[in-house]
Amino acid sequence: MVDLEAVSIFNDWGIEQIVKDEKRYNKTPFLFLIASYVRNKSLAYLDKNLTYLEKKQTGAWMVYCFEKKL
Repeated sequence: MVDLEAVSIFNDWGIEQIVKDEKRYNKTPFLFLIASYVRNKSLAYLDKNLTYLEKKQTGAWMVYCFEKKL
């Protein structure tokens, strides 16, 4: 999985706190919320169904490596 870290900056708890606070929600770019949500859910799914190997930073991108479970 490849993730652009500059826009997926929130964990699940952070997203929850932002959407509960109207001022913070209105000030936070929607792209950051969506990218963070997709990254968090994708990593949770991959971690549950595959074996995590490593992650590698390449500039602003993070590459997460998984393999099929045997």
